[in-house]
Amino acid sequence: MKSNTNAQAQSILHLWNIGIRTAAEIQRRTNIAKSTIYYNLDKLKKPGSTAHKKRSGRPKKITSQNSITLGQYIRRNSAISSRKLASKLLSKGVNVSYSTVL
Repeated sequence: MKSNTNAQAQSILHLWNIGIRTAAEIQRRTNIAKSTIYYNLDKLKKPGSTAHKKRSGRPKKITSQNSITLGQYIRRNSAISSRKLASKLLSKGVNVSYSTVL
């Protein structure tokens, strides 16, 4: 769905750049819902871009690199406990609880 939203935003941006500025005309050419068109046109009028704003939130403790490392530990020893995995990550400088590793 995210790629569909991005494709719709790109279509609206393209039509905006070639001079088609009305929601009715964009809707007629693309069959995108008018509410989506109005939303993207408002974003184009204000900051000049249809990119989504970065959302706030808690940063992930286990990054993709740490996840790969965990996968390697588990592949070597599939019976390893989550507490031991957490301690191995701690030795690499990542302080996570065993329940996070689970």
